[in-house]
Amino acid sequence: MMRRTNVLMACIVAGLVLGMMPISAQAQKKPKEEIPVPKRPIKIAPVDDSLEMQIKRSAAIIDMLVETNYKKQNVRPNPMASDEVFLRRVYLDITGTIPDYKKSRAFIRSRSAGKRTRMIDDLLEDEGYASHLYNYFADLLRVNDRVSNNVPGEPYAEWVRRCCEENKHYDDFVYEMLTAEGKIYENPAAGYILRDSGMPLDAMNNTVRIFLGTQVGCAQCHDHPFDKWKQKEFYEMAAFTYGVNTRISTNDKMFGGGNVVNRMREELKTIDEKYDGGGKYNRFLIANLISVGDRNRTLVLPHDYQYDDAKPKEKVVLRTIFDPQPIAKPGDTPRITLAKWMISPENPRFTKTIANRMWKRAFGIGLIEPEDDMHDDTVASNPELMDFLISEMKRLDYDLKEFMRIIYNTKVYQRESTHTEYDPSVAYHFPGPVLRRMTPEQVWDSFITLAAKDPEEYQREPAAIEANLINVDLSKVTAQEIYDRDVELRRVSGYKFRNARDKVYKYEGLLLVRASELPQPVPPGHFLRQFGQSDREVIQGNFDAGSVPQVLQMFNGPLTHMLLAPASYLHYNVVNARTPSDRIDTVFLSILNRFPTDEERLVAEDEIKTNGPAGYGNVIWALVNTREFLFVQ
Repeated sequence: MMRRTNVLMACIVAGLVLGMMPISAQAQKKPKEEIPVPKRPIKIAPVDDSLEMQIKRSAAIIDMLVETNYKKQNVRPNPMASDEVFLRRVYLDITGTIPDYKKSRAFIRSRSAGKRTRMIDDLLEDEGYASHLYNYFADLLRVNDRVSNNVPGEPYAEWVRRCCEENKHYDDFVYEMLTAEGKIYENPAAGYILRDSGMPLDAMNNTVRIFLGTQVGCAQCHDHPFDKWKQKEFYEMAAFTYGVNTRISTNDKMFGGGNVVNRMREELKTIDEKYDGGGKYNRFLIANLISVGDRNRTLVLPHDYQYDDAKPKEKVVLRTIFDPQPIAKPGDTPRITLAKWMISPENPRFTKTIANRMWKRAFGIGLIEPEDDMHDDTVASNPELMDFLISEMKRLDYDLKEFMRIIYNTKVYQRESTHTEYDPSVAYHFPGPVLRRMTPEQVWDSFITLAAKDPEEYQREPAAIEANLINVDLSKVTAQEIYDRDVELRRVSGYKFRNARDKVYKYEGLLLVRASELPQPVPPGHFLRQFGQSDREVIQGNFDAGSVPQVLQMFNGPLTHMLLAPASYLHYNVVNARTPSDRIDTVFLSILNRFPTDEERLVAEDEIKTNGPAGYGNVIWALVNTREFLFVQ
C-alpha cells in the first residue's frame, strides 16, 4: 500500500492538534498533631467482604461524592461514554496503548452486561499495566540508564519495573528507595539516592516534591517567598539525609593501604600493553567505589545565614517540615527515621500526594493542582472526595492497582470527556475526565501496537548481565580478573552483540518495541523525545506541547511508513480481510478503535475506488494524523 496525499486526505488531517492546556485546582488543609511514628505502617487486612462488593461499594461512594458536588457547584455531568470511547480510554490509561482491532471488534460487539468491569480486571493483569506504570514512575523519578559516566542505571530501572510488575505496595516501594544501602549492582533501589549523589540539599528538595507534593526548594537559599517555609526549616529537614555517603575513599583501610585505584592501574599496565593508565577500566575501578551508606556528618547553616532565628554556621537540629514529629528508635539512622516518618499514614501529605497523583492519571487533572505544590491553605476541588480517597489508599495498604481498579469502575471515570477549554484558576469538578493528548510513550506504544504482531515479546537484556561483570570487590580482585571481565563486558555490550539480538525488531534503524524496553531516556532526535519524552533531568519532565518536528514525524516519519509496509501487523490484517468493507472496518478498528460512520465509509470507499490498493494507505495515513488518534477522549 503506497501513501498518496490529495485534497480529501488533507482535509481529514487538517484537524491535527498537538497541544494541551493545563488545568488547575487546589487541595485541603489538614491539622497537625504530635503522634509517634510507628516503625513501619501496620498492615491491616481489608474488611471481611468479597473484593467485588468492596470495589462496587467504594466506586459508588466516589460517584456519590462527585454527584453531591455537582449540585453544590451547579455542574452538569457529561453523558456516559460509548463502549468505543471507554475501550480506547481504558486501554490507554491502564496499558499505555490502544487495543488491537480484534479486541476492539470483540468488545464493541459484546452484549454482556459486565464487560466493562471484566475489561478493567483483564487489563490490570495485562503486561501492559506494569509497562505503562513504569513509564509514569520513570518520568517522576528521573530514571536514567546512567547514574554517572561509570555507573550504569539499568539495575535501578529494572528494579522500578519489577516493582510495578509485582505490584509492590507504594509505601514499601518508597521506603526501600529511601533506606537503600550498598552498590547499585547488589541493591538496585540504591539508584534513587545515587540519582542525586553529591547534592544533598537538592536531593531533599526532590524527595519532598515527589513524595509529599510540596516544593521547598526556594528555602535552600532564603525563606520561601510564596510559602511558609523558612531556610532554617529546610536545613532541619535536609539534616536527616546529610550524612548519606555515596562513595568509598580510594584510601579506605579495607583496601590494605594506599590508593587502590592507582595501584590497580599500575598492575593493569603490565597486563594490557595498550593501556595508558587512563579511564579505560573506570567501569570497574571507579564504579565499585560508588556505594550508598551512612556516616556521622553534621549539617550547619550557611556562613551567610541572615535571619534572626539562628546564627551562621550553627549546627542544625533534626526536625521534619510537618508534624507529627518522628521518634527515633534505637539503632535507626536519621535516614531510616525519616523514611518511617515519610511513609507513615499519619504523615499529612504522603497519602494525599499519591492519592491525588493516581486520580490525575485517570482523569487528566488532580483534585489538587499543581499536584506537587501543596500549601497549608490549599483546598481540594472536592475536599470530601479527597478525604475518602486518602482513607481508601490507607485501607488498601497503598496497593495502587486496587486503588485504580476502584477509580476505573466509577461512573464518573466512564463518562464522556470534557472537550471545552478551562480557566486554570477555576476548580474543575469532574463532569468527566478531561480531554488530553497522549503522553509520548502512549503515542509510541500505540504505533507499536499497530506495527508489531506481538509487542510484548521483546524485553531488555537483564541488568545482571553487565552488573555481574562490573561488580567486583576491589579489596580482593586481581588485575587479571578485571582485564578478563572488561573483555567480556565489551563483547556483551558492544554494537555487534546488541544488533544481532535487536535487528529483527528494527525498521529503518528504529527499534520497534515498547517505550519501557527502550534506553532510558532515548537519545535526542528520537520519535519519543520529539513528542515530549523527558531527558530525565527534572521531575516529570514530559511535555505535551506541539512542534513542527512532531507534524513532520506524523506526516512522513519512519513509523508512519512502517504502518504501510508489508511487515506491519496493520498491513497484514488489512490485506487478509475478506472484502473491501471488512478492510475499511479493520483500518478504523485498528487506529480509532471504532467502526466508521456511514459518511466516513463512503469517503473511504471513494478513496479506494479512485486510487486502488493505494487508497487503503491514504486512509491509514489520514486517520493516524487526526486529533482523534492522538488524544485520550
